[in-house]
Amino acid sequence: MKKTFILILLIIVTFTTNSFAQQLKKIEENETEVEEKKIKEVEKKTEQPKMKEVQKKEKQEMIRTKPKKVSKKPRNISNYNYNKPAQTTTTKINKSKLQKVKRTKHKPYTKKDFTQNVFYHKPIKYHYTIPPRYIYRGIWIRYYFVFDNGFYFFNGYPYFVYHNHLHRYSYTDPGSYDLVDSVTDKVYATFYGFSLKQSYDRCAQLRDRLNREEGFYRYFCAERFEYDSDYNYGWDPDDYSDWYWD
Repeated sequence: MKKTFILILLIIVTFTTNSFAQQLKKIEENETEVEEKKIKEVEKKTEQPKMKEVQKKEKQEMIRTKPKKVSKKPRNISNYNYNKPAQTTTTKINKSKLQKVKRTKHKPYTKKDFTQNVFYHKPIKYHYTIPPRYIYRGIWIRYYFVFDNGFYFFNGYPYFVYHNHLHRYSYTDPGSYDLVDSVTDKVYATFYGFSLKQSYDRCAQLRDRLNREEGFYRYFCAERFEYDSDYNYGWDPDDYSDWYWD
């Protein structure tokens, strides 16, 4: 009986010891897990400022090495060849076939990143400089210019090129544009009382709409030539039989 009691007591003690040991192990594991979490949190807090600093430096480096955006300035044309023949020879202009219109829409030039240093306070002052081969029918200035459509700055003066023709495009100088039907040589509309830029923009918008409807470059904007009978041009309008005055 005594042996049995001792055996039972030994079993109880062994079980209790094992149970206590397991509890101690769990406590130690929990403490280790908590400690690891604390260490990770501390490391995370320590690394965050470092990461932010690294990201900040990377961003600064990207900004520093990123190529700067170069603002586009007006194209300055200084090598125009005045000896090139004019396409708009008045005896041939209406004999050539009309070209098919591309889908284009006039976009006014709104920037002022240029300095105009040539001024014509009266349109006739500019008209004195025009060779007769660029005066269509003796009435309109049709300056042939082999460059793409768009705004240009040429010899200190702003221009707008459309369909290989040069148009004055000053913000300040006065002037008017006629919208001309190239088939009939009749004026469809006149835009006057504004600066050259305003006049051309309004004319070009209507021109593009009408040409899209026609499907051809039928209409064009042109500055009306003003003839001064008292000025010595160096040429005689009577030498041009196809000129006429309305």
